[in-house]
Amino acid sequence: MDKVVIITGPTAVGKTKCSLLIAERLKTEIINGDAYQIYKGMDIGTAKPSKDELSKIKHHLIDYLDPLENFSVADYQRIVRDKISEFKSKNIIPLIVGGSGLYLESVICNYTFDGKTRDHSFEEKYKNLSNEELHLLLKDLDNVSYNEIHPNNRKRVLRALEIALNNEQKGTKKKEMLYDALVIVLNDDREVLYNRINKRVDQMLEEGLLEEVKSFYPNKLGLTAKAAIGYKELFDYFDGNSTKEEAIDKIKQYSRNYAKRQLTWFRNKEYVTEVLIDVNNFNNTVDEVYSLIDKFLKE
Repeated sequence: MDKVVIITGPTAVGKTKCSLLIAERLKTEIINGDAYQIYKGMDIGTAKPSKDELSKIKHHLIDYLDPLENFSVADYQRIVRDKISEFKSKNIIPLIVGGSGLYLESVICNYTFDGKTRDHSFEEKYKNLSNEELHLLLKDLDNVSYNEIHPNNRKRVLRALEIALNNEQKGTKKKEMLYDALVIVLNDDREVLYNRINKRVDQMLEEGLLEEVKSFYPNKLGLTAKAAIGYKELFDYFDGNSTKEEAIDKIKQYSRNYAKRQLTWFRNKEYVTEVLIDVNNFNNTVDEVYSLIDKFLKE
């Protein structure tokens, strides 16, 4: 099987910083593994690598789509598998970096997507529920999908509910590995990580998050893009449904919740190798990650 390296982990843990240094050592390029960094213009809110960082290492699937276009896991799977073949033809190791666990697993495992067409009338039954209330309904019915799907992605939550309530068979997800994959999950102390997330949201606001989101308001984001944390919350503020302070608090809360779901997703995955970051000397973390990759590539 072809070898693939993935660097993942919760939001704000340091994936970008680590991956840039690793890609430089490996003399390779990076394939984006974040569901929202594919969209053009959604830079600050998705913590996209800076222009300077992008100039140092070639990235694939960054600024790939217009934000009005929808994008599915199946789309991602198809494109990234083609990219892996492209990397192989160039004799460089595929390095996928990002925190969207389902997207990543759909690539390296034998996922197929053959679910039935959605019943649109099903949405009417739950139109009065908030995204959070709808998401909580899913928890007892399908805990796996509950952890996979963000509450803001109402379309996917509704589809998962419909499947669970009707006892339909979801698209087959055979956990047979299609690639020889080293999946490194960066992690940190929970409270330290949460504090870093809060500070990063403040930094995003200082960098112009409000102005960035306003440039897409009211109708320049498609359903998929609008589910990104930070965008829907600020859209609600622009609509007059919340104060700016309430919107910011929600962004921080949902970002922390997302980090928790990311860690839950990777927990007990048999193919995962966890690396605790060294906050005081991040180079130690990079050295540890590189050592794991070097050993993997020599096996």
